[in-house]
Amino acid sequence: MRRLSREDYAAVEKALGVVGMLSMRDRRIGDLSGGQQQRVFIARALAAEPELLLLDEPTVSVDAEAQHAFYALLKRLNKKLGMTLILVSHDIGMVTKNINKLACVNINVSIHDVSKGMKEADLYCAYPEGMDLVPHHH
Repeated sequence: MRRLSREDYAAVEKALGVVGMLSMRDRRIGDLSGGQQQRVFIARALAAEPELLLLDEPTVSVDAEAQHAFYALLKRLNKKLGMTLILVSHDIGMVTKNINKLACVNINVSIHDVSKGMKEADLYCAYPEGMDLVPHHH
């Protein structure tokens, strides 16, 4: 395993700054809250300067306040850095407030531009006809 260079450390510090975790850089990951850990994981990915982030259930162990902060961070990454984000989530209530495209994946894949709002039918696209969804609001 190679040692980190000065450039590597600079990239890490920059990424921690982007996600608002620079002041926590000397803390152990296990000592951070769930929301802080998720931001550190995002910083780890950002240090490699990706064009795309794939996130699988990133807020599953995070409280509602930290979820809002996390989605605000993702919005900033998308708008300011022009980064594409693909997020897998079952939390439809939270996600629908923060996306511009929705892909429903089940037997078929259907993609909806929801940047101007979502219709109820957009949420049912991945489910068989006649299935009742339970409304979920934060």
